[in-house]
Amino acid sequence: MIVLCLVLTFSQYGFAQQKSVNPGINKAFQEPEVSRFAERFEREGREVYDHRHQIIKSAGIEPGITIADVGAGTGLFTRLLAKANGADGTVIAVDIAKEFVDHAVSSAREEGFTNVRGQVCLADSVELPDDSIDLVFVCDTYHHFEFPYKTMRSIWKALKPNGRVVLVEFHREEGKSSDWILGHLRAGQDVFVNEIKQSGFEVASEKDFLETSYFMTFKKSQRTTPEGHTTDSYEAVKENLDNKTAILLDVREEREWKAGHLKSAKLSPLSVMQELELKNKVKELNLPADQIIYTHCRSGVRSVSAAELLKKQGYDARALKAGFEGLLKAGFE
Repeated sequence: MIVLCLVLTFSQYGFAQQKSVNPGINKAFQEPEVSRFAERFEREGREVYDHRHQIIKSAGIEPGITIADVGAGTGLFTRLLAKANGADGTVIAVDIAKEFVDHAVSSAREEGFTNVRGQVCLADSVELPDDSIDLVFVCDTYHHFEFPYKTMRSIWKALKPNGRVVLVEFHREEGKSSDWILGHLRAGQDVFVNEIKQSGFEVASEKDFLETSYFMTFKKSQRTTPEGHTTDSYEAVKENLDNKTAILLDVREEREWKAGHLKSAKLSPLSVMQELELKNKVKELNLPADQIIYTHCRSGVRSVSAAELLKKQGYDARALKAGFEGLLKAGFE
C-alpha cells in the first residue's frame, strides 16, 4: 500500500520540464541553406577557421578513437577530426539539422574519409549510445544549447569513463566583445563553465591561443566527497531546484517525514526504495531521468545509500550531507 501511494504521489507531481534558456536561438537552423552557412563558417577571418589546425592539434586526438562532433554544422571540423583520427577511428557528425548532418557526411566522403557517419540530435539530447564516445568536440555550439543540463548529461552518458569534452566558445565580455557576440550569447565563460560542472564534469585543462574565444577540456566527475556526498553548494542546489533542473527527494521513513519536511520535497523512504530495487521496480517511482535528484535524510547517511541505489538505475542522484535540520538552517523552507 505504501509503495502504491508513493507511485501515485510521484505521478501527480508531473515533474516540470526545464525551459529553454534561449528560445529561438536555433531558428535559423530549421531547414538551413547549407551553402550559405558554408560561406559564413568556412572563411578566412573567422577565428576558429584561421586556427583550425591548432585547435585540432590541441585536442590531443589519438588515432582510432570515437569522436562526436556536436554541432557539426557544415562539417569543417568533422573532416579535420576524421583526418586526425585515422581510418581505424570513427567521427560522428551530430547536429539538430538533418541538412547539416547529410552535408558533413557527404563532404567528408568526397575528401576520401570513410570513417564518418551522421546523427541528427534533439534540442536536449545528442542521441548517442551510453559509454560509446571517447571525445566530444563542441566548437562555437554550446551557446546554442537550449537545455544545457539535459544536453550535457546526454553527453556525460555517451562518454566512456575516461572520455573528454573539448569546448571552444566565444568570450563574452562587456566592453571587449563585439556587439554581435554580446547580443548573440546569453552568458560568458564563467556561467557556461559552471553549467558544465553542474552537469557532472570538471575542468581538465585550458589553453590560451585564441583571442575572441577560449579552448577548454573537461572530464567526467562524480563531484562527491570521500563519504559520497555531493560537492554542490547549497546555492547551486537551490538554483537547480528553482529552475527545475533538480528535484529534492526525502528518503527518511514515513514516521520521520510526518514530523516536518522541506517544501516541495518528494517522499520515498529508503526502505521502500530498497524493496523496489530487489524487485527491479525502482522505475515505478516515476523519478525524472532528465533532472538531478538530490537525496536527503536525517543525518546524511541514508542519503548516500539512496543516491548510490539510484545511480545504479542510471539517475543523476546526488546525496546531501546535511540532514533535515541542517538544511533548514541553510535556508531551505
